Amino acid sequence: MAFIGKLGEQTYTVEIEEVEKSLYRVAVDGNEFLVDGRKTAASNYSLIVGNRSFEVDVDISEDEYRVLVDGRSYHIHLVDERRIRLGGVQSGIELRGRQEVSVPMPGKVIAVLVAERDRVEKGQGLVIVEAMKMENEVRSPMAGEIKAVRVKADEALEAGDILVVIE
Repeated sequence: MAFIGKLGEQTYTVEIEEVEKSLYRVAVDGNEFLVDGRKTAASNYSLIVGNRSFEVDVDISEDEYRVLVDGRSYHIHLVDERRIRLGGVQSGIELRGRQEVSVPMPGKVIAVLVAERDRVEKGQGLVIVEAMKMENEVRSPMAGEIKAVRVKADEALEAGDILVVIE
């Protein structure tokens, strides 16, 4: 599962994959770690990263995490990357560069609201997709220019299909 994390003014891409029970592959901006992690109490975790052991206390409030490690407190804003890319969250996390906006579940394109070279604002509607008998407006995760529109009206979609590319 991929997340976008913000610590202070720095934004990170975080990927977490469980490779076996209590063993995770964690990649932060492409730097990979194997983490042996176990929950030891309601908000406490025991982590082993490489040859180092950490006792971590985590307090969660929506997408905000207060993490206490070795007596130091960190405030981390962590959001599922799909929510940001679909424009469904006002997270304070700013995406930059080339972004591919995809659809999280199978569906059908009802309408394409933008064209190549259009300027869009963060949160602006891009494509309307029907999924599970509901119409969903996929919104721009950032302000920018539409570089490519990869779908057209009445097109069937699979989960993960790219709708538009924004830069």
